[in-house]
Amino acid sequence: MLLAVTVLTGCTERSGMNTKEAKQSIVTFVEGSTDVVGDGWEIGEGPGLGKCGVGLGQGGVQYVYAKVRSASADPKADVEAVERHWKELGVTTERYQTGGEDPILGVRGRGGPVESSDFRADPRGYTIDGSSLCVPGDFDKMSLEGQE
Repeated sequence: MLLAVTVLTGCTERSGMNTKEAKQSIVTFVEGSTDVVGDGWEIGEGPGLGKCGVGLGQGGVQYVYAKVRSASADPKADVEAVERHWKELGVTTERYQTGGEDPILGVRGRGGPVESSDFRADPRGYTIDGSSLCVPGDFDKMSLEGQE
């Protein structure tokens, strides 16, 4: 189960990172987040290159990374653990829940070491994804040169 992540954002550069550091930062963030919930994670997407904006009319790049695994018996506890971990990293979080008899729980985040993040505790399977902070870079050139 892959979660489509929108990578065309209006973020602003505030990280001081280069593209290599941005890529490593999102891998570190997502892998650290999966460690909080336990083993069994597989790469769902990425880390892949995406477009973003570092300023007025100035393009940049960010990296998107997602991991997936089967659900556990206690999604509520897993959401709480991930949220606690993200808050320790300086991420502003917001919990959410779908309607219905068997709701999907989750927490999304912004700030700290990431532009955005999401943990979706679906009874059919879990997904944790994130987008790195936006850094200066030429998406088209990097894509053509295979610098993902």
